[in-house]
Amino acid sequence: MHLLGIKEDIIMATRRQVNETVKEAGAKVEEVKKAAADKAVEVKKAAEDKAVEVKKAAEDKVEEVMKTAEKKTEEVKKAAPAAAKKVAAKAKKAVAKKDIKTEIVLQYGEKEVNTKEIVAAVKKEWTKAKHKVSEIKSMELYLKPEDYAVYYVINGDTTGKIWM
Repeated sequence: MHLLGIKEDIIMATRRQVNETVKEAGAKVEEVKKAAADKAVEVKKAAEDKAVEVKKAAEDKVEEVMKTAEKKTEEVKKAAPAAAKKVAAKAKKAVAKKDIKTEIVLQYGEKEVNTKEIVAAVKKEWTKAKHKVSEIKSMELYLKPEDYAVYYVINGDTTGKIWM
């Protein structure tokens, strides 16, 4: 019987030891849970701090870009009148170049015809066809002295012929 009592003592001691180990493990689990929760709070706070920092940096960058844009806008506003003057001067030169008085007279045989007269005659034909002179955007004239004729194309699609 003595053997049986020792066996029971060993079983009881083992159970106590297992219970103590379970309690210690439970305490360790609670300790790890608490540490994890503390770490989660710490990480969340760090993330919030970083988000605030990033937002501030973005706002600063936006403000910097806006200031640069305002400076560039002011520079453009200051440069615009000078550029407009340059363009106007170039336009005046171009207009001045186009304002050269020209007169072309076609002489063929005993005939003599001025281009102004030809243009006027073409415009007259155009109005006879129930059109307005203001509708003319382009006019191409083809002089054919051997036929004593002027062939014309108005606005790229209407053709005709007049006698010189």
